Amino acid sequence: MGIERRVALITGGSGGVGRAVAAELAQQGYALSLLYRSNAAAAEAAAASAQRAGVETLVLQADLTDHDAVEAAVAKTVERYGAIDVLAHCAGAYSDWKNIRDLTPSEWSAFLNADLTGFFYVLASSVRHMHARKRGVIVAVSSIAAQACQPKGAQAAAAKAALDSLIRVVAKEEGRYGLRANAVSIGLTETEMAVDAERHWGEEATKRLLAGTPLGRIGKPEEIAKVIAFLASDEASYVTGKVLQVDGGQIIAG
Repeated sequence: MGIERRVALITGGSGGVGRAVAAELAQQGYALSLLYRSNAAAAEAAAASAQRAGVETLVLQADLTDHDAVEAAVAKTVERYGAIDVLAHCAGAYSDWKNIRDLTPSEWSAFLNADLTGFFYVLASSVRHMHARKRGVIVAVSSIAAQACQPKGAQAAAAKAALDSLIRVVAKEEGRYGLRANAVSIGLTETEMAVDAERHWGEEATKRLLAGTPLGRIGKPEEIAKVIAFLASDEASYVTGKVLQVDGGQIIAG
């Protein structure tokens, strides 16, 4: 896309989508700051791949539920690079796959802390920096769970619907200051979380889901990454406050 050197902070940098986003943005010349929670080896592998593309890469461990750790990671990124141009939020939590009547308060709180409150922490910290510079882009990975409202999917449905709303609020609050915010709502994608979902649904149910999907297959992290890169780019300079479904048509499969 011929962009100038920019800096991207990627949460979930050790996960499937996060690694794909890192690879895509590295190819476009972004300097990267990769945040991960526990899989240091995967994060370092993503960083090594980006470095082979000739870009600077910083790897930081931070649990997004720890506000101070998130603030420190954002500060270290700004200290290293002087800026954060793009926040690509690719982190997420694993669902407990239970009916609402069976979810315990601790299960509910743990999921929302990881999936929603953690997003708020990194979003707010990054936006404060971007607001001061009067430029910046936020792209968050959401899920069609917010619209599908599947049985035993209350945690993801609630958290992702809230994430979508936060994105729209930021777009309204910060647009006049030069910031854009969008979300990419994904369906079943080739990640560890997809394996967990398939385990819950069962092989036959998963086959039926994919058979009914217009494109008839599971998504690839690289396909998600290209859409995120587009939304982060100047080519999407008039796109903000959107929740773009990238799901192969899964949400309309019925």
